[in-house]
Amino acid sequence: MTLERRPLGLERTAIFIDGWNFAKATYEGLSIRVDFKRLLTTLAAGRLLLRATYYIGEWTDEGYALLAGLRRARLVDGAAPVDPAETERKRAQQQGFIRMLNRNGYQVVKRPVDVFADGSTKAAIGVDLAIDMLALADRCDRVVLVSGDGEFTPLVRAVAARGVRVQVVASQVPLAANTSPDHPRPFPARASDELLDAADEFTELKDLIADIELPEPRRIAPRPFVATDAPPAASQAVPETLA
Repeated sequence: MTLERRPLGLERTAIFIDGWNFAKATYEGLSIRVDFKRLLTTLAAGRLLLRATYYIGEWTDEGYALLAGLRRARLVDGAAPVDPAETERKRAQQQGFIRMLNRNGYQVVKRPVDVFADGSTKAAIGVDLAIDMLALADRCDRVVLVSGDGEFTPLVRAVAARGVRVQVVASQVPLAANTSPDHPRPFPARASDELLDAADEFTELKDLIADIELPEPRRIAPRPFVATDAPPAASQAVPETLA
């Protein structure tokens, strides 16, 4: 058997990100936009990164049609209809987001978004994430699970039983960042106590804000146009966090 060589002292690490849960915790709960390059650097710091996988819900034509039907049925309650132009814009934005992840060190696993009768939505990525984590467990010293979803508790226990150290990155902040005394808003995607009890380590997302937040672009005063100026190079903007 050939032993895998690695720098002495570096942990072999794999990162698994539940995109649906992560988006709710960061964009909705903490009210931040994430710089995904900085996120990967922060989570893999001082370790040998084997793989980083991002699990995401992808909108299909069927999903959009079902959501549109539900909204039309509730117009009497003041719900706005689905705008086809807005739908296409969001689809293009998500494709750009997925491409950005692919080009910045992540492998992306997509699953169709399920639309439920009450209008809520979620992508069933749990099985894919569990299979991938178990498949890599024997090659890892550490796995980093970025999710607070309690459904992963049995998975965390199974991976830990193989001698792999499990780190959960999520949040247990009680209230969302945009809450107020008059309108308290519970934190969305708050981490499950059972999940954290099963893990070896817990990292609070709120403590990582300074390391993973997307900086606001600097405002640069325009300079006078000169005819010989070359056209400006297009900048690559990182889209907002999408589930």
